[in-house]
Amino acid sequence: MHIIIVGSGRTGKHIIEAALNDRQDVYVIEKDKEAANWVATNFDCVVIHGDATRCEILKEAKAEQADAIIVTTHDDAVNALVILLAKDMGIKRLVSSVNNDDLLPVFEQLGIDTVESPHRLNGRYLYRAVQGPNVKEFLDLGDGFELLEIIVEHQSSIANKLIKDLNKEKILPADTLINLIKRNNQIIIPEGDTRIFVNDIVVVLSRKNQISSISKVFGAAIHSK
Repeated sequence: MHIIIVGSGRTGKHIIEAALNDRQDVYVIEKDKEAANWVATNFDCVVIHGDATRCEILKEAKAEQADAIIVTTHDDAVNALVILLAKDMGIKRLVSSVNNDDLLPVFEQLGIDTVESPHRLNGRYLYRAVQGPNVKEFLDLGDGFELLEIIVEHQSSIANKLIKDLNKEKILPADTLINLIKRNNQIIIPEGDTRIFVNDIVVVLSRKNQISSISKVFGAAIHSK
């Protein structure tokens, strides 16, 4: 996956590290020269010293080929402008942090996959949003496993299917287990004859390297580039 990360502050550094650990193709845009040099020295990725609100800088980061962009600067006006430019250049996965909580609704209207205040999340959460926009929460269990909370979207390949059929048809990746389902404020402990519906929130145990595949099964494929 070709990911552009704008900003290399505390949140940005966590995203860079997580993306590189997953062997993603990472391009970092950093306006501050000293910060850009630090990233170039400490991470094995392409670092561009420049202003991401300029189209030529985004093009230098190969925006036309990018699968996703994550914007993490401390200036919400900059974040919004970069997102709009990225959207216009055809990047499908748009993720941004928002420093002022009052502006969250404004950012949501821009058609961004995930907008969150950095006071309520860390860089790894924003990175997970790139891998699966419908992954709402995750818990790192160690040893390569995570618990994911995922929404079943329209056109999902598991919508209206029974749990036992998912196993029989091998729709879910290996080492993936559905633990519970949240539906209309009720908690359902799934059994073989339990049926999954659109808008269900499903808690899934899975390996970290399967997150993108699982997200697509639950419906995120319709957001992919």
